[in-house]
Amino acid sequence: MQNSKRTVASVHEAFRTLEGDGFEVRRAIPSNAYEAIGPFIFLDQFGPIDVRPGEAKGASAHPHAGIETLTLLLEGSQRHKDSLGNTSAMRPGEVQWMRAGRGVIHDEGPDEAMRRDGGHVHGVQLWINMPKGEKHAEPSYRHVQASEIPTLQRQDGRVRTRLVAGTLGDLVGPIATSGNPFVVHASLKAGAETELETGNAAELAVYVMVGAVSIGGDDKRVAAGQLARLSAGQVVTLTATEDSEVLLIGGDPLDAPILRHGPFVMNSIAELERAVRDYHAGRMGHIDI
Repeated sequence: MQNSKRTVASVHEAFRTLEGDGFEVRRAIPSNAYEAIGPFIFLDQFGPIDVRPGEAKGASAHPHAGIETLTLLLEGSQRHKDSLGNTSAMRPGEVQWMRAGRGVIHDEGPDEAMRRDGGHVHGVQLWINMPKGEKHAEPSYRHVQASEIPTLQRQDGRVRTRLVAGTLGDLVGPIATSGNPFVVHASLKAGAETELETGNAAELAVYVMVGAVSIGGDDKRVAAGQLARLSAGQVVTLTATEDSEVLLIGGDPLDAPILRHGPFVMNSIAELERAVRDYHAGRMGHIDI
């Protein structure tokens, strides 16, 4: 049986807002039109932007509970510290995953060299919803080196595909968690086309970070800062109308209603109240500065 192609069901514009210590992001999830794409309940793109010496900003120590964070750094340098005792430096091509679970505090942002000298910054942070009944799991953290991420590079160098989560043929991404997340970062030169197998993703979207693409043979252009929700199918075809960086994300739909209160995401008011109490009581730990 021939694989069916996914097509564009709808296109949505990310909105601009301030995050952390005052840096601008484009937020594509959530939207007024949808709360999630598969298990992903949040997508913020920071950059691409040049920052001058002394102007780089991050997100000072803040809590999370009930979710997992997944950060992909495309350009620049960052550092991470958390109340579990983890400290790590992040370079382009690397990924950081953190299970907040019952509660954790982390501090993320440009490293000292970036703060001092400035530079080019670009990345994406995603939140993965944790399933009902598992939101109070023990927190954990993982730093994924670029070499751990399976990469497909076409011989002509015009398409490069990195598999962060899920499967592509025989390849398996390093991030495996609930919701069967599928995350692919694809880089395409102008005019290049690629076809990707995405059969395991119940819901799927393409977010264009840089450039513009057409999807599934449709002539409609999906440009930077836009998210295209896709129809069901087994494969997706991307054609770049200019040099482009795109993110494919999806997976299983949410298993329960979610309630958000800032950095806390739970299934009930009682769970949210518990998270707030735990944070103010210091039960999420602290960061040694």
